Amino acid sequence: MRTFKHFNQSGPEVCPICGTNDDKEIILVPIAGTEEGNNMQAIQVHADCLLDNLVYDQSIIYAIANN
Repeated sequence: MRTFKHFNQSGPEVCPICGTNDDKEIILVPIAGTEEGNNMQAIQVHADCLLDNLVYDQSIIYAIANN
């Protein structure tokens, strides 16, 4: 996954976990089912939101999102 120091605030996107577009470090999380060759769509998620909301349940790791 790619990380970036700043949230791209040029559009209406918000972090799916906290619901804001605060200018913090983000991780691009791939969107399942959007693969086209070696490319795929992704969403911006604040790094701290993702790490603070990870849950492990029966061999599956996931994050709880607001949206």
